[in-house]
Parts: sequence; C-alpha cells; structure tokens
Amino acid sequence: MKVIRSTPARFGRTDKTRMRKQAAELLDRLRRLGGGADGSVTRPVYTPAWNAAMTELERWFRALGLEVWVNAVGSRFGRLRGRNPQVILAGSHVDSVRQGGAYDGTLGVVMAACAVGWLAERCGQPTLTLEVLANCEEESSRFPGNFWGTRALLGAISPGEADRLVDEHGTTIGQAMRECGLDPDRIPEAARSDLVAFVEPHIEQGPVLEAAGASIGIVDRVVGVRQLHVSFVGETGHAGTVPVTRRRDALIGAAELVLAARQLAVQAGTPAVVTVGRLLVSPGGANQIPGVASLSLDLRHTDVEVLERMEGDLRDKAGAIATHHSLVVTTERRLDQPPIECHPTIRRLLEDTATELGHAWTRMPSGAGHDAQLIATRCPSGLLFVPSKNGWSHRPEEETELAHIVAGIEVLAGTLYNLAYNSAWLAA
Repeated sequence: MKVIRSTPARFGRTDKTRMRKQAAELLDRLRRLGGGADGSVTRPVYTPAWNAAMTELERWFRALGLEVWVNAVGSRFGRLRGRNPQVILAGSHVDSVRQGGAYDGTLGVVMAACAVGWLAERCGQPTLTLEVLANCEEESSRFPGNFWGTRALLGAISPGEADRLVDEHGTTIGQAMRECGLDPDRIPEAARSDLVAFVEPHIEQGPVLEAAGASIGIVDRVVGVRQLHVSFVGETGHAGTVPVTRRRDALIGAAELVLAARQLAVQAGTPAVVTVGRLLVSPGGANQIPGVASLSLDLRHTDVEVLERMEGDLRDKAGAIATHHSLVVTTERRLDQPPIECHPTIRRLLEDTATELGHAWTRMPSGAGHDAQLIATRCPSGLLFVPSKNGWSHRPEEETELAHIVAGIEVLAGTLYNLAYNSAWLAA
C-alpha cells in the first residue's frame, strides 16, 4: 500500500516544536512518579507510584480531547472514536523494572498520545477508532505476571491466577488490584475482540540505531523468550566444621550452571543469549553452607528450534551437576514466548512513512520481548523503535534525544493515519 502523502507532509515546524514540548513535559512529570535520587524510576504495577502515573495520563489524554476509559486490570485507554468501532491500538506499558529508567515503555505511551492527539486536532474523526494504550504491566518486576496487561486483553489469564501470583512480600496480584479499586473477578471483561491492528513505539534498548546514525528502527521480528526457574537443594551446615569434600553445597551447583549457561550461549552463536538475572541463596548467613540456591535463566533466540535445544541442554546440565554434587534439582518453565514476525503491511507503512518524511531508518530484529509480540497472535502488529543513548535500558541513565522522539511521533502519526483514516488495507 502506498502511503498517503498529504498528512505526513503537513507536519510543520510549529507542530514539531509543540510535540517536542509536550513530550518533554510529560516525560518529566512521569519520571518523578516512582523516581529515585539517582535518577532511576521504580514503578511496579499497582503501587502508589503506578497509580499516580495512571492518573497523570488520564488527565493528559482528556486534555488531548480523547475519551478515557479503564479496563478490568487497570490499563488506561485514550480513545478517538471513529465511524467504525474496530480499533487501531497504539502505545506501550507504564510499569518499570526496579531502578530502571524513565523511557522504557513510558515513552511509547507518550509518543502514541502525541500522535493520536495531533491526528484528532488536524484530521478529525477517523474511519476506524484509534486508541492510545497505557498498559498496566509488562515487566513482571513485582509479580511473575508474564505480560499481565496484554494477556488480559487477549483473554489469556487463567481462572484463579490472580490468587496464585505473589510478590516478595506475600501480596497476591488480586489483593494488589483490590487496593487500586479493581475487582479481580472482573478480569475476563478486559478481553478485546475489536482490535484490528496494533503499533507499539518503544526505545530500542540497544546500540544498533545509534551506531547506524538512524532515527527510526522498524522491527521485522521479535525473539522468542524462555524463562526457567532452577532450584538446587543440598544441606546447610557450619562453614567451619564441615569438610569441603563432604558438603552438599547448593550454591556450588548454581554457580556451575551459571557458567554452563554462558558457555551454551557462546556456542550457539548470535543472536542466542542466556542471562541469569536472579540468584537467591538460603539460609544466607556468612558462616553457613548454602542449603538452597535458586536462579532464573532467561533464554532468547529468533529460532524456536534453537530455543528448544538450548532449554533441553540446560536441563540436562542442571541434572548432571546435581548428580555430581549430591543435590536435588527442580526446573520450572515460567515463560514461553515464541518468536514472531511483525506484520508486513504495518512494517511497510512504517518504512514508507519514514522514507517520505526523510528520517533515516533501518530494519532490525528486537532482542527484547514486547507487548506487540503477544498482540501479534490476535491482529496485525508492528514495532517502531527510536534510539537509546549508548544503548542504555533498564538503568537510570536511559535517554532518547527529543529530535528522535519527534521523528518517531511523526512516523507513527503517518502510519496511524493510513491505518485508521484509510480502511482499504483491511480488505487487502
């Protein structure tokens, strides 16, 4: 499909200046909600900081002339109602990792709102309904929710799950919802059947765009993700009285598996990665032999067969280590997100719009998981990246230049125009 030229070409200097100001002001307000003294942002789902951020976004959506509504799990939507109730969705998530940055997820919501607000002002009512998504949760930083907000949209939260997911303080996600005025019994009501396309703007979270000198990254595929929880159980004891050769030290088993995981990724080659992001040792005393050691394993690759082989090799290695050190090992898969390809129509619209507007772009894979990865199983979906300074992400120093943010808003607005104001693509 050829991009309609009239709308992107009507972006003027005044619009860019205003977009720059809007985006900068909202990002600054949001980064204070959950902000730390070191510049970090910690905003897990259903916390006071998260609530405050959602309230701020509601206010801003209304200021843009959008209808605001809240679904059963607390995601916020800013709606520009079209003549047709079918929905083009754009946005990202609002929660953060612990001591993360101000841009991951949040910038995607800001960019989508700027784009839809501009279309509402300049182009009037669309043919298809446009909605900005401020998703309640994506990071699993408080609960092992595995895309809780998006799974709610897809009707993929299982019965009773709200009572099984627990944070480190023993609070269930259902209890946390109730504290925010949400009823977990109504979770099924969040499922959507009206979505016909989704475009997610996001920071790249890596160094590729900056190294290429490009303002825009257009994702063609997203890696698959497997997450495992491995626990070694041995026997605790006194650090000074049990001979090394007679110990059943659970941490030794975990340490060997950490090193084996790295070697496995090296042998598999790019784009394979394996990360141990969490390691818990019990009882945890300086003068006690570890009796239990649990760790997380995050495996990523664009080929599901390679992922399957990597997981199998790690399970076998964990078993061999446990046998060698007289330990008991359990391995649980906690996430299985298959790799996906972004929809070619949306990808082509993003590319054509970026080209017409004169923004340097490159096609690239995503090594991080995103909400679009799940929504792509329901409707055509695409991912638009803007650069991360030095490739930083999930750290306080996250930053994206305002010039790149405005370029992303322009490309997103032009793409949404072609999707929502010209519905012919639906029949293609």
